[in-house]
Amino acid sequence: MSTPDIRASDADRDQVAAVLQLAYVEGRITREEHTERLEAALAAKTFADLLPLTADLVPIPTSVQHSSSGSSPLVPSAGPLGEPDRMSAVLSTVKRNGNWRVRARSVANNLLGTVNLDLTEATFDAPVVEVNTTQFCGTLLLRVPLGVTIRDETTNVLGSTSIRGIGDPQPDRPTVVITGTNILGEVKVRGPRRSPGWMRALT
Repeated sequence: MSTPDIRASDADRDQVAAVLQLAYVEGRITREEHTERLEAALAAKTFADLLPLTADLVPIPTSVQHSSSGSSPLVPSAGPLGEPDRMSAVLSTVKRNGNWRVRARSVANNLLGTVNLDLTEATFDAPVVEVNTTQFCGTLLLRVPLGVTIRDETTNVLGSTSIRGIGDPQPDRPTVVITGTNILGEVKVRGPRRSPGWMRALT
């Protein structure tokens, strides 16, 4: 970014977006500031447009990659911001598991249904991802790798959020921010499933 008149690429805009997401999760900028700066980043044409957006923030490394016991990377070195991943469950179940792509922002609309997202083998597009839910009498279940940081910002209206079995937050693991409105529903965050023989292994 030493030549501000150079045109910005999608990767440059994604990098700034990742810095903004991390700053928001850490509480260094407000939701309004995050939204305003993110919109400006997506519309930026040159480095000069991008520079002011993170000038007062501590930058994160340009290449962030974490792995879990030799499995697929939790965070790729250059995941695109892209469009949000949208899913809807109306009197039905939406399920994602295995080695699937978790985008920087996922939107789950849930009416009397279940959204089951297993992130334990997933590949994350960014070190900080957001799951936005709007649900009525539904259940959102997130199963996450051990050490992931969870930031719950949901508005519960006669609903509940519970987080169990995810271990202590680790600095080399992604952060998942849960936002949205939960009416008469449940948001559950759980750690990895235990294998069927885990009890025998302890004896």
